[in-house]
Amino acid sequence: MLQLDRRLLRTLLLALAVLAVCCGRAFAGSRVVVVTGERSGAHEETLVALRNALAPGVPDGDVAVLGLRDLDRGALADARIVVTIGTQAAKAVGVRMPAAPVLHTLIPRDAFDLLQYGPHSDRYSAIFLDQPVHRQIALLSIALPQTPNVALLASPASEDLARRLASVAREQQLRATIEKISTVDEIYPALERLLADPAVLLALPDGVLFNSYTIQNVLLTSYRRRAPLVGFSPAYVRAGALLALYSTPAQIARQAADAVRRVLAGGGLPPPQAPREFEIATNPSVARSLAIELDSAEHIAARLRQREGRPEVKP
Repeated sequence: MLQLDRRLLRTLLLALAVLAVCCGRAFAGSRVVVVTGERSGAHEETLVALRNALAPGVPDGDVAVLGLRDLDRGALADARIVVTIGTQAAKAVGVRMPAAPVLHTLIPRDAFDLLQYGPHSDRYSAIFLDQPVHRQIALLSIALPQTPNVALLASPASEDLARRLASVAREQQLRATIEKISTVDEIYPALERLLADPAVLLALPDGVLFNSYTIQNVLLTSYRRRAPLVGFSPAYVRAGALLALYSTPAQIARQAADAVRRVLAGGGLPPPQAPREFEIATNPSVARSLAIELDSAEHIAARLRQREGRPEVKP
């Protein structure tokens, strides 16, 4: 009887050991590794929102967060999926070519197109920072129907985006003008030429042209020319833009979480895509100063969602 008990005990211990190894491998294999270039601002908001969106299906302990300095420690080796936040993180992960699928977030489409992926480009996808061109042009038609001219300022990094926007604008019977520049010193002479005739200035997510050092002078120039500026973040509206079309970190994170769960369930990455959800911000004070009749942000957003056949998503 004692010998039987010992055999049973050994069998149970062996089964538990096998189970522990298998579970350990499953846990390690299901790790979500998030690489972020910053732990502040929109990057941190996206990280927190991603963790919230993944819970409870993906426990918080199954999500590893790495900074750029942590990437040389082989921490991507056991990841089931890698999520990057921001362009710098995307570049840093790209050069390491991990075996796991990689989903980039908070990255402009043009920056994604410039990344090098080697022979396994199918392992990489993205949720772009910038809005789809048809949505941006539809916004202008809905919010500013009396302004048929669209002004686009582009650098070499955003020239392709400007051309795509201009093409869609012309399809919608709008006149589009592009001024291409190479250096920051050319911004203001180019703006003077762009805004010689009444137009709406559509800001592109191009850090060379629109950044904390240039935005005030861009706004002053457009205001002096009585040309409303349409930005790509609520910060632009607070600074003096007429309106902005953007997606919040929480909206980007919900979309990213859907892709992560798909991969963890054994599926593949979705194709690179624009944000599904979006918000509109308006500046009524600027509208009054420019004598522009502007609907509320909620009404503009509702009409834009209706045009896309997209219901509003409540968090």
